[in-house]
Amino acid sequence: MKLVKILSDQAEGKFTEALPFGPPRTVQGCVLEKAEGLLRITGKRFKLFSGAEDYVKICAGNGFIKWARGEAQFSAGDIFLAERIGEYEVNGAERFLVARR
Repeated sequence: MKLVKILSDQAEGKFTEALPFGPPRTVQGCVLEKAEGLLRITGKRFKLFSGAEDYVKICAGNGFIKWARGEAQFSAGDIFLAERIGEYEVNGAERFLVARR
């Protein structure tokens, strides 16, 4: 169970916005779009649940990820690995991607 900031080369191949995303829908006051194994979320606050591995890439904005064991600050361009952390919340990001494996 961990949340760690990783280097972009450690997440290579996890994120590609070239995938065809499904239609946008409003969830938790944000816009959510899904593609195969990838979520694109636009909004300021979104709650997620990680059962295995989530790779979270912050595309725009800054803020923090809150989870049961604390908080991790982020800014645009940061990438995190959320490994079996359960419920977590991204606060402040204007747009971010979540790759689920």
